[in-house]
Amino acid sequence: MTINEGPYHERSEAIIETPVAQTVVHETPVATVPVAGSRVRTAYSSRFEPDAIVAALVGLALLLLGLIAVTRGGFDGEMSDPIVEVLGFTHTTTLGLIEIAIGVCLLIAGATRSRSGALFFGAILGVAGFVGAVQTESFDTSLALESSMAWLAALAGLVVVLAALMLPRFARQSTVVEQV
Repeated sequence: MTINEGPYHERSEAIIETPVAQTVVHETPVATVPVAGSRVRTAYSSRFEPDAIVAALVGLALLLLGLIAVTRGGFDGEMSDPIVEVLGFTHTTTLGLIEIAIGVCLLIAGATRSRSGALFFGAILGVAGFVGAVQTESFDTSLALESSMAWLAALAGLVVVLAALMLPRFARQSTVVEQV
């Protein structure tokens, strides 16, 4: 990740402008030093996107939950056969893989500050959680999904979507010009 990426970004640069009459050409490279009559322009900018932090945190939580479920469930037999417990909720390897996929997508959307990505994957998480909560018995054998876990997923998806829609993004820019 470069300095221009992430939910919090700061940048500062200084440019020294020398007058045309005092420009001297040297044979050897010399350090740039402001001379009398020149201007020093310093530009500073910063951004802060709290919605990207929310999406990244929800994605990280889902990713870790899915990784623990996959690690405990393993790939030895059927993906729905070993039912494991993670943080008090039952999981299968398949459910863990689904959580990993959504978690990675939300983590990427947060890291790249993509509101549309956070909206899309937050909506997928919310809708899937709602469907899982309403139709828990349909996913009982393949995912070992509990209604409470599905409602938490729906709530997490709703939080990501609302954060992307409602939280403002802050940007500040300033430029200072000094005569030397």
